[in-house]
Amino acid sequence: MKTEYLLISIAVLVTITLIAIFVTTRKTRKKNLRKQLDELYVRFNSVKTVPLAFKLNKAQAMARRNEEMAASVENYYAKYEETEGHINEIQDRLGDIDDSMNTVSYKEALQMLEDASKQLAECEKEVAEIDGFLEEFSKKENIQREYSSKLKEKYRVVKTTINKNAQLLSIAYDGFVAKLQECEELFSSSEEMMYSSDYGAAQDDLEKIEELLEEIKTNANAVPKLVKDTKGVLPLMLDETKRELALTRQRGVYIEHLDIENKLNEIETSLNADIKELSSANTEGIKTRVAAAKDELNELNERLAEENKAYKLTRETNDRALGHINDMEKVENYVRIAYDNDSARFGLENLNEVLKKMRENIERYKEKYQNINADLSDCVKPASEILDEAQALDTDIDADLKTLYSYKSTIDKSTDGETRAFTQLAKLQLVVSEVETKLAEYALPSIDESYKNDLKRSRKYIADIRELISQIPIDIAALNSLLDEAIDFIYKFYNNINNVVGMGIMVENAIVFGNKYRSTYPEIDRELSKAEFQYLNGEYTKALKTAISCMETLFPENADEKILENA
Repeated sequence: MKTEYLLISIAVLVTITLIAIFVTTRKTRKKNLRKQLDELYVRFNSVKTVPLAFKLNKAQAMARRNEEMAASVENYYAKYEETEGHINEIQDRLGDIDDSMNTVSYKEALQMLEDASKQLAECEKEVAEIDGFLEEFSKKENIQREYSSKLKEKYRVVKTTINKNAQLLSIAYDGFVAKLQECEELFSSSEEMMYSSDYGAAQDDLEKIEELLEEIKTNANAVPKLVKDTKGVLPLMLDETKRELALTRQRGVYIEHLDIENKLNEIETSLNADIKELSSANTEGIKTRVAAAKDELNELNERLAEENKAYKLTRETNDRALGHINDMEKVENYVRIAYDNDSARFGLENLNEVLKKMRENIERYKEKYQNINADLSDCVKPASEILDEAQALDTDIDADLKTLYSYKSTIDKSTDGETRAFTQLAKLQLVVSEVETKLAEYALPSIDESYKNDLKRSRKYIADIRELISQIPIDIAALNSLLDEAIDFIYKFYNNINNVVGMGIMVENAIVFGNKYRSTYPEIDRELSKAEFQYLNGEYTKALKTAISCMETLFPENADEKILENA
């Protein structure tokens, strides 16, 4: 009996234990399923709470003015609607799982959770893709707002600079203020566009602001220099050109071909327009136009200077041409007269045709000179053109004048050669006569035979020169050559004779002076006798040396002076 009770007790205990295990196992499984379901809800809520609709609306607003961006947004909007459907399906499925958690088997519930997890994973990918695309648009919005903030800071700096330099920019200050006001209006407009999510329009406004600010900075930097040029430099240059134009006209210089007045009017008109443009704070193109105006004024001044220089040079060239015409006329007349008188005597070439041509050229040159003078006085064409004519005339005259001078030089050489021959012949005759007179007057005791031969040769030179001068035509070259030879020989001969005569006289003076001391000094007597012997033999140099040496024994300091005093 006890055994039965024991077995029943064991059986009851086992049953209770099994029931307890079953209940515990079921609770554990249900708890695990709930945990997994809660985790799915957490993931689901993370997906569901992503503000895709808000971001899509902003993206659509931002892409409104860009067809390509708008197409991309519309494509993702379709994906968004599809994803929303998936989210709703997952929400329904999770509700079903929650409702049937107690009625279905563990295995079946686990399968439902796995299916829901897979579907949620796909949905998470879709949401992540759409959200990533839309985040790019958010970044653009942030970038745009940063861009706007930087522009505002830049605007503040530019405005401060303009106000600080108000006096320097006075001519354009109101224009700069207007442009800054335009920037402020664009800032307001861009804020409104961003507020209404019209980011494309806002971007356009911001880009206009940046362009305006750059324009203001550029213009503010350029205005002071342009004011100096348009208000100072160019007006002064215009006045200087006008003054030079008036002076040029007073001089009678032709300048109509330069069209200076019209060009000056165009420059003034452009300058006034540029000054007006500066007052509205616009400098675009002004710098280029000012530089072009400066270049044109410099060029006009250079052209005026060239015409004035050409006018002056033409006057000088034409006056010089007239002087050369007069010279040419004189030389032609000289050559013609000389040719008529002496052509046969000097063997000149036939110049009749040449002189006839020269006379015709002189008349033609005179007429050309008068025409050039008239053109300058009447102011009918540019001096630069007339200058070419004057220079050509001067060149032609110079060529003919050189030809005439060459003929004159030939004639002059011939006549000068003849005149020189007569003059030198007369001088040579005087020299030879003086030599003969000296030789006769001083009657030196002995003359070397060579001196006699040189005297004969000198006389022959004179005779030969007379013969050449008398010939027709005169051989000037031969005459000049003989004359040079005769002059060289006869003057050397003359000098030699002078030396010999002078030396003989000095010997005589020394001997006469020494005679006073012969009786007192035997050696003086002996040396003087020796000097006399040398003198009589024609050894005048030895005799002089002996006599002077003899006297130096008595008067070592001043023998020469004593001899001269006695003489």
